[in-house]
Amino acid sequence: MGSDDLFKKRKARASNSLARLQQQRAQSPRCLIVCEGSKTEPHYLAELREVWGIPHSWVSIKPSEGSSPDRVVQTAEKLYAEDARMGDSFDQVFCVFDRDAHPTFSPAVQRTRELAAGGKPFQAITSTPCFEFWFLLHFGYSDAPFAKAGNKSVGDVVVSQFKTKAGLAQYGKAQRGLAALLQDKLALASKHASQLRQSAVKTLKQDPQIHANPWTNVDEVVQYIEGLKR
Repeated sequence: MGSDDLFKKRKARASNSLARLQQQRAQSPRCLIVCEGSKTEPHYLAELREVWGIPHSWVSIKPSEGSSPDRVVQTAEKLYAEDARMGDSFDQVFCVFDRDAHPTFSPAVQRTRELAAGGKPFQAITSTPCFEFWFLLHFGYSDAPFAKAGNKSVGDVVVSQFKTKAGLAQYGKAQRGLAALLQDKLALASKHASQLRQSAVKTLKQDPQIHANPWTNVDEVVQYIEGLKR
């Protein structure tokens, strides 16, 4: 067999393999979640994926290449583009980041909206002041604003409140098992988050996702993942 024949056969096998991969990808729902944090957010969301028995290939959870909101969105754009070059695209892309004191928070939110307006399935999942506020909503509704207190940052204040809840005194950023621990309160937390957003929309003249304190729409990515249950 000549070298030309071998080349043609290898090229045909590679083409067939790519076609099978593209078909498999097209048949399965696929979303990308890029997180600002490297521990709390990805651990929690990955645990939800496990609790609900959702294949890893359906929900890809990645850390950001940089710990600021703009880097989260940039990382998501890069991964989305790389995926599209494989002949398919993620059905949904979630950019998960906190308000904290990040100067790029507002531009990052606006960028996800620009991408969505341009036909790309991007959505900003944000929490003000921080992701732990979503955890707090599992224990009750609150719209009281958060602020720094003494040597504690605004994020530390939220964490301190969360650690007062039963069984959570030793909570830390790397803690695992929260998804299972809070599972029976999940519907309540989602209700509280939705209620809070509705209140912010009614009372704020400025963009509530950017200016409300507190705020979270983590329930929206949680509900998306739950909706993938087989």
